[in-house]
Amino acid sequence: MTDAPDFPDIIADLRARIAQLPTISYENGDIMDQHRRHRKAANELGDYLTATYGARIAEKPEGNCITMRRISSTSTSGLHGAFSNWIAAAEKRLAQQPGK
Repeated sequence: MTDAPDFPDIIADLRARIAQLPTISYENGDIMDQHRRHRKAANELGDYLTATYGARIAEKPEGNCITMRRISSTSTSGLHGAFSNWIAAAEKRLAQQPGK
């Protein structure tokens, strides 16, 4: 797969989809139900990224990982964190491209 040409589009798509994930707040009712909804939506987002961009998603007790377009990012705070970390890594990769 190519490296940087589609990064801006993937970053924008992922950022918009992360913003749509259900929020978790003690003010919004049962906290465990909120976590379940958030986790389910994050898993669905992972499925979308796999189908659309060929992402590989791994959920492990020691951390979650996403690998997409030769960039891997991990997070111990769930898939949401791994997705956000992937965006940061992709933006860093873009900034390192010649002519940027």
